[in-house]
Amino acid sequence: MANYYEILGLHSGASFAEIKSAFRRLAKVYHPDKNPTGKEHFAKILKAYETLSDPKLKSMYDYRLDYNLTITETYASKSNKTKTWSFDEKELKRRKYYDEHIKKYAKTKETYKQATEGKKHYNEFKYILFATPIAVGLFLLILNLASPANTALKKHIREKEIEGPKTTSLRMGDAPYSNYFGRNKFDTTANFDLIVKNNTGKELIVCLFTKKRFIRSCYIEKGFYAQINELPNDSLLIKYCTGLIFSYSLKPQEADVYGAFKEHPEFFVSKTPTALNSINELTLQGGINDGFIKIDETKFFTKD
Repeated sequence: MANYYEILGLHSGASFAEIKSAFRRLAKVYHPDKNPTGKEHFAKILKAYETLSDPKLKSMYDYRLDYNLTITETYASKSNKTKTWSFDEKELKRRKYYDEHIKKYAKTKETYKQATEGKKHYNEFKYILFATPIAVGLFLLILNLASPANTALKKHIREKEIEGPKTTSLRMGDAPYSNYFGRNKFDTTANFDLIVKNNTGKELIVCLFTKKRFIRSCYIEKGFYAQINELPNDSLLIKYCTGLIFSYSLKPQEADVYGAFKEHPEFFVSKTPTALNSINELTLQGGINDGFIKIDETKFFTKD
């Protein structure tokens, strides 16, 4: 993820006045009219300025930047941890005593056990032959007496299995149904973004399509938003479904795919493809939203 503050030569959380001043200073140096070789770098400077000078875009970018930095620092701290072992003089003496006395005695005892195991007296086998039928009979009697309780226990377990999970199997940013519709695709040349806000009161799965292919899917928790990056410069057909408690153990009735909402599933599709621009934002409310129609499960999972 590009650090727009570093591109403008600023510290994280710089004020709007500092951002504007830094952009003007760099534009004098890298603007294509004054520096033909600085065209590519000027494009980065302009993108950084457009993002950080807009309060809404700056707020979302700061959140993403802090999240990425936290993940990077956590991974680095875990990878740098190494185990070191050291023994003091007391520990070394304890181990030496164990090797010379305890361990040696344990080997002697094991040798004696192996030597005497094969020398069982005939009476021992006689007792085993006599006791085995009695033990089998008692076991069958206990099993017969306990069968009603056992049946009730199995019924209780089956009921628990039918109830299913109590929490969702997904996390923010997961891409369910990608293996069904097709792999996620990223367009680094166009690099359009779409911000989707989930105000439906339920969990949300958004699936994006162009006219010819599947592009991306994204899971968004209730009350959160997600910024879907690196989208193509094409009109997008949007499908989304809402519900509660997503589980991969559930299977939709009308599609050969695993994963569905356990409670209150609903499915929607946009009436017409939507063209993207430099700033794209979609807020989804509960029920039917403007530009969308409600569909059944079969149409949602149709690949054509």
